[in-house]
Amino acid sequence: MEKSNLLGDLALLEPGHLQTDVFEAVARLVVTPTFVVVPLFKRGGNTHVYLTRRDSDDAHYAGLLHPPGKVILSSDDSLDAVFERLVLSELNNLMWVEPPIFVAPFFDQISRGRELSLIYFCEIDDPGDEYETFDCSSLPVDVIANDIPRIQCAVEAFETYPRRSWK
Repeated sequence: MEKSNLLGDLALLEPGHLQTDVFEAVARLVVTPTFVVVPLFKRGGNTHVYLTRRDSDDAHYAGLLHPPGKVILSSDDSLDAVFERLVLSELNNLMWVEPPIFVAPFFDQISRGRELSLIYFCEIDDPGDEYETFDCSSLPVDVIANDIPRIQCAVEAFETYPRRSWK
């Protein structure tokens, strides 16, 4: 494809959500920014995490567990808007104790390309058995490998963050 044809085709795309094949092609070439929230709570003195499971047809991480997250889109007006999209799609029934708290950026090579992830933790009420949650001291083997240090970093920040007394 000639450069002028490629530029013309790209000019036709609307900012924001892209079709999966287009997104994958672009993500291979650029660094994708993501907003990741690690939902944490205390149960019996231990820190637990809520993780979501990728679809079985996911191109890169089929069926694996990960903390909820979203690619930051050019159409997002703010990080609050990204968080709202995340809540609507992956976290809509969790009870938040406080808003997300920034932990650290992670710059990684993942299967689709380079990614810069903004990692947050958010304290939630214990969701009981309604959701898939895990003790952070013994995460399951099917957590996406790149997400393990992200979760550990969020747990450390959560456990040292000044807050009201835990229940």
